[in-house]
Amino acid sequence: MPDTALRALTWRVTRRRLASSPLAAVAAAAFPALVVWIGLTDSYGTAAKFFFFLLPHVFLIAAQDTVRTDVESGALENVLFLGGRFRGYLMAKGFVVAAAVGAYAAALFGLFAAWGLAAGGFESVFVLRFALALVAGLYYVSLAGVLSHFLRAGSNVLVILLAQSAAVLGLVFTAGSRAGLLDYAATGQFPGLGAKALFGGLVAVLPNVIVSSRLSLFAGEVLAGLGLALFAQARLTRRLEIRK
Repeated sequence: MPDTALRALTWRVTRRRLASSPLAAVAAAAFPALVVWIGLTDSYGTAAKFFFFLLPHVFLIAAQDTVRTDVESGALENVLFLGGRFRGYLMAKGFVVAAAVGAYAAALFGLFAAWGLAAGGFESVFVLRFALALVAGLYYVSLAGVLSHFLRAGSNVLVILLAQSAAVLGLVFTAGSRAGLLDYAATGQFPGLGAKALFGGLVAVLPNVIVSSRLSLFAGEVLAGLGLALFAQARLTRRLEIRK
């Protein structure tokens, strides 16, 4: 089967899975509803903070179960995937998810920007924050893709969410009267390499924070993590064998 046909098949299958996923459908509907509710009950500025911070999680939810279930279900033993074409299919799935959710995110941002322009609350910096949210979202898709080689169903997403919960709780419980990571994050100023490295560990688990203008300096770390995750996923996929 030509690669163009494989890409078309990957797009069709992945798009249908996203459309039929209850969790993805709920997230796609609930996210803009929450942002609108916040904007109407509070302000457009507050809605913007939630919009950019939560947008990467839409990518994360869409990236559930991209590899392991297909491998174990026997679906890849179909004649369409002979000659190792299943590897191309599995790699392409991540790109299809990223493209589909990216289109959804761009449409939402267009509507959100139109709302802001009409209300007089839109700022030019929002374009940069949207770009950073996309970077964080792509990082989630690649990281979830790596984890999906080892975890079935939505466990890859669950592991990331649990790690984020643990990291946030750790920050809350370790916050004291003296200046700590939360204070440094609020100002965007870290007193030394140790504090930056510690906060960098949090960014690896919760890349959403880079949408803040004060913390955008960590975007380089997220981009590096994205490249590393894509490299790891490519290596894992090349070594993958379908055992009958």
